[in-house]
Amino acid sequence: MTYLKPAVWAAIVAGLSSAPAHATDLYYTLMSPNFGGTNGIALSMAQQAASLQKAHSAAVTAAANAAASNASGTTAASAQNQAFINAIISQLTGLVAYRVASGIANAQPGQAGTVHSGDTTITYVNNSGELSVTLTSPSGTTTLAVPTGG
Repeated sequence: MTYLKPAVWAAIVAGLSSAPAHATDLYYTLMSPNFGGTNGIALSMAQQAASLQKAHSAAVTAAANAAASNASGTTAASAQNQAFINAIISQLTGLVAYRVASGIANAQPGQAGTVHSGDTTITYVNNSGELSVTLTSPSGTTTLAVPTGG
């Protein structure tokens, strides 16, 4: 027994001395800029979650108000008909807007035109290489310049 102990001890010392031990400092990085951190992603995620919660609360309130108005005199069939009519109007408006936008985007060089819709006027001119579109409404005027490559 006494002979094995020094041999075992020598093997342990040799094993420990052959591989150097490394140690590093551990650092904790604060994630939220509210607490002095530099990671804006955590703050952005928290703001997005709060925004989604606010939108959900608004939707629940709107649904409760709609249910209350249905109970006070409007029938469910009438509400469904109005929702269907609103969906049709939305789809038709989208198709008209798409056709107008496609016509303007595909204007040939030198072509110009004006589109009126209620209080809104859209004027466009395709000047050899640039399509200029001006949208005028009661809230103001916006001009877009799009290169056409022509």
